[in-house]
Amino acid sequence: MVTATAETHLSCSVDDAWTALGRRATYLYFPGVSAGNGTSGGALHHEFDLPIVDPQEQTTTLTVSRAGKDGRRERRFTMRGPLVTISGRWRLDPGADGVRVQLTLEYDIAPPLKTLAVDTLRSRSPLPIRTDADAILSRAVDEFFETRFTAQAVAFCERLRDRLQAARPRGARRA
Repeated sequence: MVTATAETHLSCSVDDAWTALGRRATYLYFPGVSAGNGTSGGALHHEFDLPIVDPQEQTTTLTVSRAGKDGRRERRFTMRGPLVTISGRWRLDPGADGVRVQLTLEYDIAPPLKTLAVDTLRSRSPLPIRTDADAILSRAVDEFFETRFTAQAVAFCERLRDRLQAARPRGARRA
């Protein structure tokens, strides 16, 4: 499992952020995600460009739920696909001038995709073929994926912020 985090500040109320994060349309702002073709019962199409391997595509199912403890509100979501499953948690912390939104993403890479990445890296690597080479290559793949996934988390937060800012009527007061 690979974890990535990002955060942003939203100039809106906690309730507005909470509502936006509960909408299916919000998750279409995730890099590479688009609405399905309508034949898969609401499934999403996910194209992702990972380091080392060729671009990949999968059909995912989206679930969104709510959680929270210690007075904090959280939204959780899962985009489950055969190659990558992404579990996300949005934590909302209200402030005087808006909401601080923290996003934590956990990526569960399917073994065949991880093997493909390790084998591809091995074919390009000057490492001698020995038993510890697999462990080294596996860690390298995790680091490459983590870097890309962190960039995606940041992009998702920025798109969400831009979307909510654009949807806010001019002159509307922050709560």
